[in-house]
Amino acid sequence: MLLLAAATLPARAADPYASSRPMWNAPMKPFHIIQDIYYVGMGDTSAYLIFTLQGLILIDGGLPESAAPIEANIKAAGFDIKDVKIILNSHAHFDHAGGLAKLKRDSGARLIASEADKPILEKGHITYGPSAAREDDYPPVKVDRVVKDGDTVFLGGVTLTAHLTPGHTPGATSWTMPVADGRQDHNVVFFSSMTVGGQPLVNNKAYPEIADDFRASFAKLMKMDADIFLAPHGDQMNLAKKAATLQENTDKKVLNAPNPFIDKDEFHRVVANQQRQFEAALAREQAAAGEKK
Repeated sequence: MLLLAAATLPARAADPYASSRPMWNAPMKPFHIIQDIYYVGMGDTSAYLIFTLQGLILIDGGLPESAAPIEANIKAAGFDIKDVKIILNSHAHFDHAGGLAKLKRDSGARLIASEADKPILEKGHITYGPSAAREDDYPPVKVDRVVKDGDTVFLGGVTLTAHLTPGHTPGATSWTMPVADGRQDHNVVFFSSMTVGGQPLVNNKAYPEIADDFRASFAKLMKMDADIFLAPHGDQMNLAKKAATLQENTDKKVLNAPNPFIDKDEFHRVVANQQRQFEAALAREQAAAGEKK
């Protein structure tokens, strides 16, 4: 009887990201980006560490299987996971929030995220789009502080500002902070992502305002300025090439070499490209549904 009952159960859907996970979670050595900002993430799924005089700030936690390598990268960069006091999240998809529970537990840090993404983080599950596959759930994690648009996070002389940019998730949040490299001031954006990612833009019952949120966020982002663009995925910012350039300059002891992460136009180029992709995806869905733009 048990065998018969098991045979009649519906087949589980295949993980839509099964082929992408190994690439996203490929090993990557940590490296210094600029001033007190370090890359401690994986080959194509980003995580950033910020040093302050009162402890460390970690942005994003990768996939569930990324948590241990991120902790190893923090150690290899010369820091201790126990010194992480604050963890920020860009958005609540499994490839950026999957490792948060372990990282929070091992560090004792407070997790700060948006109100709209809080229930997703605390369930470890999103109810729509490809990431709704149960194979892409992740360990739930408690949010200790909720931020609204324009709220700031301060630690040890470092201030980060939350910019709510919903669309990719209902509470997607881009973070900005000023830095100075000794020669000039810069504005860093830790970008949340504005890709559609296969999510339904028309007749999305779980998130009916998704298309309107995307458009409002694109308009907002295009008005922001940043000359250091730090993306949630390496392929959005030519991570491997930039990391190799930094390493080559270090190996050759090149003095005053241009930092490849400084580019006043890259942020807007990426946002504009993702907006074009969004508009094309929306037009296709509207045409299929017989809707007008």
